[in-house]
Amino acid sequence: MMKTNRTVIVQCRLSSTRLPGKALKDLCGKPVLAYVLESMHKVKADHYFVATDEASYEQLLPVCKEYGFECFAGSLDDVLGRFISLLDTIKTKTVIRATADNPFLFYEAAEESAQLFEEKNSGKTHCDYLTYSGLPHGSGVEVFSAESLKKAASETTDPYDHEHVGPAFYNHKDKYVCDFVPAPRRFNYPELRTTIDTYTDFLRAVSMLNYLKSHNYEGPFTTEQILEACQSNSVKYPVVLVPSVVKGHGTGHLRRCLTAASQGGFFVYVPEDKTLKEADSLIEEYIAQGLSKNQIITSIPDESYLPAIITDTFELTQNQLKELAKNRSLISIDEGSKYTDYCDYLLDIIPSYKCERRANITNSGFITLPENVRSDSDAEERNIEKVLICLGGEDPSNLTMPAAQAFRRKFPDAKITAIISNEDNPYVDYAGGTNIEFIKPVAGLREKLFEYDIVVTHYGLTAFEAVYAGCGVILLPTTNLHKKLAEKYNFAYVGDKSISDSALQTALSSENLYAKKILCGEKKSLGEFLRHLSAGKRMCCPVCGKVPSQPDEVISRNETRTYRRCSTCGMVYMAFTTIEDKKYKKEYFFEEYKKQYGKTYEEDFDSIKAQGMRRAAIIKSLSGVGGAATEKNLLDIGCAYGPFLAAASESSFNPFGTDIAEDAVSYVQQKLKYPAVCSAFPDIDTAEEFGITQFDVVTMWYVIEHFKDLGKVLRKVSTLVRKGGLFAFSTPSGEGISAVSDKDHFYEISPTDHYTIWEPSRADSILRIFGFRVERIVSTGHHPERFPSIKKSGAQKGSLKWNLVDAISHARGLGDTVEIYCRKI
Repeated sequence: MMKTNRTVIVQCRLSSTRLPGKALKDLCGKPVLAYVLESMHKVKADHYFVATDEASYEQLLPVCKEYGFECFAGSLDDVLGRFISLLDTIKTKTVIRATADNPFLFYEAAEESAQLFEEKNSGKTHCDYLTYSGLPHGSGVEVFSAESLKKAASETTDPYDHEHVGPAFYNHKDKYVCDFVPAPRRFNYPELRTTIDTYTDFLRAVSMLNYLKSHNYEGPFTTEQILEACQSNSVKYPVVLVPSVVKGHGTGHLRRCLTAASQGGFFVYVPEDKTLKEADSLIEEYIAQGLSKNQIITSIPDESYLPAIITDTFELTQNQLKELAKNRSLISIDEGSKYTDYCDYLLDIIPSYKCERRANITNSGFITLPENVRSDSDAEERNIEKVLICLGGEDPSNLTMPAAQAFRRKFPDAKITAIISNEDNPYVDYAGGTNIEFIKPVAGLREKLFEYDIVVTHYGLTAFEAVYAGCGVILLPTTNLHKKLAEKYNFAYVGDKSISDSALQTALSSENLYAKKILCGEKKSLGEFLRHLSAGKRMCCPVCGKVPSQPDEVISRNETRTYRRCSTCGMVYMAFTTIEDKKYKKEYFFEEYKKQYGKTYEEDFDSIKAQGMRRAAIIKSLSGVGGAATEKNLLDIGCAYGPFLAAASESSFNPFGTDIAEDAVSYVQQKLKYPAVCSAFPDIDTAEEFGITQFDVVTMWYVIEHFKDLGKVLRKVSTLVRKGGLFAFSTPSGEGISAVSDKDHFYEISPTDHYTIWEPSRADSILRIFGFRVERIVSTGHHPERFPSIKKSGAQKGSLKWNLVDAISHARGLGDTVEIYCRKI
């Protein structure tokens, strides 16, 4: 092999204070150091060393040997001295330095930077030290001259220089030529982080490795593969699942979370003080099926790492919810507490008995259903030969033995199997008959249910799984709530805890013994859906811009959004959404507008302009202006294709427009010939764009609801309106008939880019915060057909009842849209 006069040195120690022993920490099956060594072996060199300290040497040596590196021990604190001692043992010209906490090194960038360094030293030019700048933090290396390093080390006594290596050069640029070369575009992603310095970094690395392995990428990983992982939703939107691991809650919560973690690459929080005895064996079962050990964590990450927290805990306390919701999205599955206002999103999978709160979505299709199902053509003619009794392993109500004895009396020839916790088995010495067998919890029970004719359990996941598997299912009343749930969702059940022969016969004779009708919704992947939810955006009040100490009241939930009312200002706002931000381009005005109104924006121009003429007349009357308003400057924010600008011009105002859609602004400028600028509000500088600092009138027609930072917007509007001037806007009304008669449907059909819902009765108090007083409120968008009385009676337009309801709608301000005119005070 041709000599390169290069040496690769990986700097490593095991005494890190932030994450002790991180170089040897298992990362998805290999030590962190192994990934570093694999990558650096792709860089051409004559020698490959790990430079460590004496205390770490013996532990690191096996890994070094396995991956083709020599291990050199030197000073712990004088890292610079350690490098000099190593270089004194070999002959080399160029050193490529990497560190052992960077498992995602760009080896292509390392090779290119080494070649560039050598080119700079091949002619009349000289370079002592070179590195690419702009790589992800943790993906780069340093390249320097061995002789120059020896010289630099002999000339510095600075402790910082000796604690590191590179500073011996770049802290003394008067003596050494240091070149920080902007990385080529392929490598230039300075906003990304790939190093492992903290526990947070380690979790991010686990997510990256899980992503890479799920795509069958094998190390050493290329630059493009590492970048793909960094920018994947798995890494951008991490998830920590928090299942119940408390004695008495059964294993269903933990099993469901482990299944979702296997599907989505999530972390599962299992505290060391868990009381669920089956937890460890259940985790081992999933690890054997491919779940990474690193996905099981024993502490919730601190605020330097903000994954979405997804709880599956039966019922959390207020303090637990408050802590989990701190600065991050909180999503809860089947949460039964009365403090669910802390939750950004509620997913109900197993239907509950009586919930006062509404979930964002309820769908039992998210239950992981068994692949193995019975093929009996006529279940009701089936002989009962095998019975399974499964009450969650723990059997807190001690119903296993009464159930087993009851079934033995009813089916003396059947084989009855009862699952009991593998510890403290109260029936281990039971000798009540050869046809009753007590066994330990069964791994992968879901796929074995089909073997049984009858499954006896309580209301929970196993009941639903057994129904789908085609078994007869009988529920036992482990609690009063379980009894009510069994009744409500049409399961066959035994109504008394003694499990009498008559009660059992009633259950066996029930038409619900084979109750497939309880399953609703198509089969869905819980892991995929939780991944989708993890990318959701959590938002605080757009007016106040503050995260409240206590959660704001939840007003409505639907599948994609959660709405709250601000406890400070009273504004109703979108607090959580899974919908991506909308782009206001030509398609918005043409395609989306047509979907909603049946015609394109341009086709509707004249009718929008007509509304503008009416609005302009109201503004003129409030301005105290007679026939002419020539000197009144008017700024229309979100002017779109300019129908209101045209109306304002014809009403003798000087119109100016701004919009973020280039097509719309071009139309206004070129076809309508009004001054307009393409600019995001509130960033516009009107003095620069129009030569005007304050306007007599500022308007927004169906625009105000689109702003996420409404406080900033209204502060800007306040500076743009002269004292005594007017601010007018229109928006959907949160007090119209649609909102009043069917609140949840109103919020469900509300456009996904409407971040605030204005209620006319609260408008004045909100606007006064920004120096405005409401002068007039005009209720618009009246729809008698949306009134319950019209829907029920079927009254037609023009009828007496229709006209009466229409009059009531106008008199009470029940229009579904509203115009608010206010004055700067």
